[in-house]
Amino acid sequence: MYWLPFFMVAVVGITHGQLTAQSSIAPELRECYFDPILLNRNNLPPTTIPVLIDIIRRIEDNPDVNMDLRQLSALLLHTYRQDGIEFHQPEGNLAISSNVIPFAPTFHSFHRHRLLLTRLIPSNLQTLGNTTVNSVLKCTLHHMLSTTVDARLRGDESNCNQLSQYRALRTGRSISDDVEILDISVLKTNDKNGQMRNFDPNSDVEYTSNYGSIKSERQLLGESQCPLLDGVIFSQWGAVSGGNLIAGIAAGAQPQQVPVLELAKGSVLNYPNVQQTVTSLYPATLSGDLAEAILIQGTERGSSSISIGTAGNWNSTQAPRHFMIHSRVNIEMTDPEIRGGIDGFVLGSAITSVLGTFSSLRLSQLLDMYYSPRNGIFSQALRACNRRELSQTHITNQNLAGETFAFAAALDTNMPLRGTIMGGLEQLVNSAVTNFQTYSTSNLNDLSCVTSIATSLDYRLKTNLYIVLDSSWPYQAVYPAIAYLVDSIEVDKFGSSITLLNAFDGSVVVNTTFSQVEFHSNYTLAAHQSMLNGVNLQTSLTNIRIMMQDQLRNESARNYVGGNSTVVLYLINTGHLQNNEIVFEQARLLNETVPDLRLLFATATNQFDNIWNLVRDIHNDIRAVSLATTGTNVPIVMSPVLERIQSVGRRIVNPLCGSQFVDQLSGTRQFDDFVEPGYINFYTVSPNYFYVHNDNRRIRISRSASGAGSLVVCHSRVVAQPRRNTTIVGLDPSAITCENLASTGNIEIRLQNACDSFWTIGSCPPLHISVQSETGAVDATSAICTDASVCRFPYNIRYQVQIEDLGCFSGASSLGASLAIILTSLYLAIF
Repeated sequence: MYWLPFFMVAVVGITHGQLTAQSSIAPELRECYFDPILLNRNNLPPTTIPVLIDIIRRIEDNPDVNMDLRQLSALLLHTYRQDGIEFHQPEGNLAISSNVIPFAPTFHSFHRHRLLLTRLIPSNLQTLGNTTVNSVLKCTLHHMLSTTVDARLRGDESNCNQLSQYRALRTGRSISDDVEILDISVLKTNDKNGQMRNFDPNSDVEYTSNYGSIKSERQLLGESQCPLLDGVIFSQWGAVSGGNLIAGIAAGAQPQQVPVLELAKGSVLNYPNVQQTVTSLYPATLSGDLAEAILIQGTERGSSSISIGTAGNWNSTQAPRHFMIHSRVNIEMTDPEIRGGIDGFVLGSAITSVLGTFSSLRLSQLLDMYYSPRNGIFSQALRACNRRELSQTHITNQNLAGETFAFAAALDTNMPLRGTIMGGLEQLVNSAVTNFQTYSTSNLNDLSCVTSIATSLDYRLKTNLYIVLDSSWPYQAVYPAIAYLVDSIEVDKFGSSITLLNAFDGSVVVNTTFSQVEFHSNYTLAAHQSMLNGVNLQTSLTNIRIMMQDQLRNESARNYVGGNSTVVLYLINTGHLQNNEIVFEQARLLNETVPDLRLLFATATNQFDNIWNLVRDIHNDIRAVSLATTGTNVPIVMSPVLERIQSVGRRIVNPLCGSQFVDQLSGTRQFDDFVEPGYINFYTVSPNYFYVHNDNRRIRISRSASGAGSLVVCHSRVVAQPRRNTTIVGLDPSAITCENLASTGNIEIRLQNACDSFWTIGSCPPLHISVQSETGAVDATSAICTDASVCRFPYNIRYQVQIEDLGCFSGASSLGASLAIILTSLYLAIF
């Protein structure tokens, strides 16, 4: 009885996994279906890979959670995943009882899910308490991991595959709903990559409440021609089933060989030539969906050829919350389930080797490395953009067919079907496996690694972004634009922060956070509508200046030597802004007393002539943005604003300056930073720290830790992002100086007499520095950055930035600032 140890583990796991494996909604998940706020998906964060990673990091960082990757991946499934939950309308016109939630796990995916949690992926004795994450994040994670199809009639089915919209079905009508238009020409194209389209929320419609015509108690197919698929996560490399992804990791981390008879609950199997055991990784990922397709299509449609793959679209490019599939038949193995199955299988297959390289690897790090455009998981081959090749390498037809045959035979004894298979199951299995291989190779058309690298940046942005929002923007128009910035600047614990302020008075709408989920949870339609209306530059700039000066004092107390850049972005929809001498004075004080801050304006109308005197760079710091009320043009409109934010380098400062800039030498101080192989970090040192001559003033970049390859350190007074071999027409080759930094040693950048030929601090150019890893990509054999509190990736290269005798110089109370304004005015008058 070699399987007895597993059986004992499975029995223990049943007690903990039973709640999400029962035929009623688990008690801890029920509020996701009866709380009106949680029912409205627009109150939940978007379902994206960064959001998933963010939630998992928050769980990992919780002091009450002490689990490794193996334990946490399994426990996430047992706590938050419950497949097959669907809505059930009471018969006739009966009202829904306050004692009954009209949702239950009755969709076909629940039966595979039950086997998965009770027999294939055993739980451990640890639990995740209900306070591990708040209700919003719990429900978000639940919907990311739980597969089901919402096929309720919405009222637009007659043309939903042409120019119709769909919306959040589990809520009442709301103008905040994210929406999308589908073009029939796109749906009929051979490109089934799930392209995104948006549609007009003003033409939104209600779904019908007449469910009496639905004959089936369960909505196996329902009435909608374009149902919603739940449990889907947006990624750059195609929509992914979150349940299959995490289940694959959990199954691979705790591999099990389970007797088929154990899965069949003691039933007699009538299929010959079935292998005796099932490898848990297969039904957790690929053979589970294949078996569902075989049994349902084989019994309900009499199919001899099993259809695999169903494409779909997201509701919104910038804030994806709903995925609509393009068919209501043969939906047992959709495109997201294929991708999630492949990714889960690949990661599950590789996890033992990966943990052998770094046993303390976190689940969040594993996902972060896999869904990254460049380095991958200790190998540039092991990343999502390489999915097609990985599928061909890891998945063989023979093994997949054998595992699918065995699991389909077992699932047949667990799932109610509308027919009985008398024979020919093996032929159906072979058809399904063949069609899966063909479809996954030819039809997904996801972003390749070559394209991923060509279209991605080779540097990570680290900025503290303060968005000062004019609440006269329609929420439907401005929310996608803000979501675009939040995602693009990589708001997370290792990167950027986001703060939302009110343009009327500079008051805080959403507190500073390094968490995307926290921002999206707090910036909702209700929060937007509660903001004070109007734009008051005088009041808002005054309060922002005070806030920033307080921030400098706090940083000084913490001996803050360097880190994130600081950008204040006004997003203005109001017409002609009131600008006067008082407004100008506040902007001048802000720019002078917070010299590392960059003030930007993005306005709905061209207001350059009105606000040019408030910014440092009149040509680049003011942009006109025409945001459509449908949110359809966000990337095109906002990309110039994003590029300007990206051009602001990380800070290197004298922490003794604070906001008063009383002249004090920094002495020798330093901070550690990290760069990924093949990436580059950019810094900017303001002339406020080196304006007056000092013999010992310098910046030193040193390295003492191991890591792949050498670093290249470049600096320039002309080019904001200096690189080796930069080619710019008209640029003096000597404008950029670069040196190699080996595994030990340092490079000094001297700052003596750096502003000798400039009359004012404002006219003296800053010093721009870059630190670049020369390694093009990483195939690491060991982890060199093992502190998860500071290392985003275990192959990050650590180095030190050291300052020596930086000073404190400010023109806030001098005539220099006024002279600079006079010269700028003359320039504009002449040119």
